[in-house]
Amino acid sequence: METTILEGAINELLDSFYKRRIDKISKLKLREALTRKNPYLYKAIGVENPEQIVREILNAYTSSSDEGIFGDEFFENLAIKVSGGRKAELEGVDLIEEDDTIFKAIAVKSGTNVFNADSRKRQAQNFKSLRGRMNKQKKYYDPVVGYCYGKKFSNGERGEFREISGQTFWEELTGNPNFYIEIIQIMNSKPKQHLQAYNKEFEDAVKRFTIEFESQFCHKDGSINWEKLVEMNSSKPCKKLKVIEPKASPKTLYGTDKLQIKLIAAFHESNDIDITGSGDITYVISEGNLDVFEVAADGKVGFNEDAQPGEIVKVEMTYYGKTISKRFKLANSKRRSTKQPNIEQISLF
Repeated sequence: METTILEGAINELLDSFYKRRIDKISKLKLREALTRKNPYLYKAIGVENPEQIVREILNAYTSSSDEGIFGDEFFENLAIKVSGGRKAELEGVDLIEEDDTIFKAIAVKSGTNVFNADSRKRQAQNFKSLRGRMNKQKKYYDPVVGYCYGKKFSNGERGEFREISGQTFWEELTGNPNFYIEIIQIMNSKPKQHLQAYNKEFEDAVKRFTIEFESQFCHKDGSINWEKLVEMNSSKPCKKLKVIEPKASPKTLYGTDKLQIKLIAAFHESNDIDITGSGDITYVISEGNLDVFEVAADGKVGFNEDAQPGEIVKVEMTYYGKTISKRFKLANSKRRSTKQPNIEQISLF
């Protein structure tokens, strides 16, 4: 591949990587991140204020997610582009190189520590299933796991797949022993062009999550309520979440009327519990114009005076690992029909 074409391909793949990276952090929800992290560890290492724990959580989350995103968006697509092969539509195989006598099936992996005993067994089974099909074509079948960085080599003992990594992997794909070095040289200063946008998104997430964390997991003096945080993270999971009121979706509201959303939760080995207005519920407007709809901390919702008739919004409610949503619509006429019940008088219990 010519240098200019390769530069264009790498730049394009970096664009895709950063787009997904920014999109991932912009859509991340605080509780989703908190449920994946160890609150006991944060307490043990002396984390004491909301912004500090938010930064720790975001750094850990992005570090783990970046590896997967980079593998999917950059490494896998680069391998397909430079090899001259084609993208595979087979389970456990990413790239196929084929001629009249050889069928090479390649699973592209980022680093060399991707397998445990079970996942390695699944990979071997995927290759084995494909071997049966290749035998009918009477071609030499070469199953390969290629690691884009690191040092690992195996000839495929016991009838398993070959494993090649780093320089060896890229040289086999391109015929160029220096290709693994050229990748990082061509990147040059391109990542710096994306960092400003990414860093802004990261800092916006820190501010957003810190405010949310303070409101949900802090005492009035601003200190972390560790008991409440651990309860959210590790208590019995919610088995089912149900909206009792409103029943319709979208629910039509009139003028600036307010409606209390009534929720019922079921836990494992427990009866249904009315959690209406609970401080442990997170309410998020996930679709529609956020500026025209108001959601109170206790779950009362309604349109404000700036809303236009016909406006529709979607509210997501999350409680201990379960999420449910409802849509609300502003009536075309702000004058209530005589047949419409008084929403303020709806019984909550």
